[in-house]
Amino acid sequence: MKRFFQLKTKFKVCCVFIVIIVLVLLNNLRERRNINRLEQSVTSIYNDRLLPATYLYGIANHLYEQRLKGNDGHAEAIDSLITTYETTYLTPDEKKQWTSFKSHLSAYRQLAIAGDTLAMLHQFQETVTNLNALSSIQIGEGKILQSDSMDIISGSSLSSQLELTLLIILGVLAIVLLGLSDKAFNPADHQSLN
Repeated sequence: MKRFFQLKTKFKVCCVFIVIIVLVLLNNLRERRNINRLEQSVTSIYNDRLLPATYLYGIANHLYEQRLKGNDGHAEAIDSLITTYETTYLTPDEKKQWTSFKSHLSAYRQLAIAGDTLAMLHQFQETVTNLNALSSIQIGEGKILQSDSMDIISGSSLSSQLELTLLIILGVLAIVLLGLSDKAFNPADHQSLN
């Protein structure tokens, strides 16, 4: 019977240790997923928001240069930037604005060939308006990605504090167990002292 109580107490302590270790491992796996999500978010901020914003700026710059100085390779540069921009991830709103931009750009180019200055000016303004709308979408989507990244970071910080707390509890329990004698695990010995 004495051996039974000793095993039962040791079993409970082992179960507590195992539960803490499992919680730490699960937390670690969760942290790895969060790190992957954060990596994707940061990559998306750069590849799908920052670079496309520079492409839009380049397109607008070439449009203005073309309008002021004529077509000194600006149409080819715009077409190249358009092709590059289309390789990035586009949200549904971006796709809609992008389609409208390409339509207005095409109309602007046709009117430039025809020499209709008034209609060409209107199409130019519409094209620039589409580019500005696309830039605004880039900013909004970038803020969403930044907010998601901050949520991941704050969740990771809380999770890290939980993991540290569990490890401290595990360490304290180990120190307490090392300080206890075999009699502490054997309640039957304590009863015989009375």
